Amino acid sequence: MKLTANQIAESVDGKVVGNNSAEISKVAKIEEADNSSLCFISNKKYLKHLKTTQAGIVLVGSDVNEVPKNVTVVQCAQPYVAFCHILIQYFQYQDPNKGIHATAVIETSASIGEGCYVGPNAYIGENVSLGSNSKVYANTSIYENCSIGDNTSIYSNCTLYYESVVGSDCIIHSGTVIGSDGFGHAPLPDGTYIKIPQIGNVVIKNNVEIGSNCSIDRANMGSTLIEEGCRIDNLIQIAHGVQIGKYTVVAAQTGISGSSKVGDHCVLAGQVGVAGHITIANKVQIGAQSGVSNNIREEGGKFTDSPHLPLGNALKSRVLYKNLPQLEKRVRDIEQQLKTDN
Repeated sequence: MKLTANQIAESVDGKVVGNNSAEISKVAKIEEADNSSLCFISNKKYLKHLKTTQAGIVLVGSDVNEVPKNVTVVQCAQPYVAFCHILIQYFQYQDPNKGIHATAVIETSASIGEGCYVGPNAYIGENVSLGSNSKVYANTSIYENCSIGDNTSIYSNCTLYYESVVGSDCIIHSGTVIGSDGFGHAPLPDGTYIKIPQIGNVVIKNNVEIGSNCSIDRANMGSTLIEEGCRIDNLIQIAHGVQIGKYTVVAAQTGISGSSKVGDHCVLAGQVGVAGHITIANKVQIGAQSGVSNNIREEGGKFTDSPHLPLGNALKSRVLYKNLPQLEKRVRDIEQQLKTDN
């Protein structure tokens, strides 16, 4: 696959500065690129690399005007997004898997759409509905009464418990479990526990991507809900009855406790912990390793630390904390001076 600067500019609605016929056949980081590589610069601090790069073509912002004579660039509004479009259109891996593998087990009541792939040792249970052009990879089990939309890929070694619902254009990566029992156990007078039946399900809307080795529990009653466009990273626990709003991003090792509600367009960074029955407003950003123990009502707020604090307050607190040893010494010195004076 070879692309010229002109072809790339047409694809991303950009403008060529330099050699219109310059060609590339691969992509690379700007520090590692050679004359057959396409790369991008979206952060201005990396513009210094334009002077030394060997890249064949570089995607840059529309406001980048100082371009070395030996470098060909394509100016565009959003170089990172443009780079993604080029990757998707020309370089993305094309999955060759098609058809139903001989070792797959598909119950007779299941409905399999046109163009689907079901891999080795996969299991499709009673009354499962699998939409057109969807893919279920090796050793994945989809149990009774599940519904999966069109163009959805469920990779190897996943499990969808009964009555789980997954929309169209979704991706679920290997090792993830959808619809396992929520953590519900009521204490008894003798110190033992009775298991609380989890009779709800999990509903995942369209265009959601879920990383590897995640666990999304079914609701006690009703549905655990992941709304349209969410991006769920690897190693994440979403407990029973949680609701996550549209286009929210949740990074690795985050845990969201039961019945909590996260708004639309939120960002939860790595290792965030959310207590149960918490409500988080739309467009909230929560920093890594934060602990959210109370409702966040402020739309668009930024928070960090545990327990969570508004970002500005948290940064001030960190400065004070850093200075505590010096402050303690000053207090001791003052106390000693007072004793001496008396």
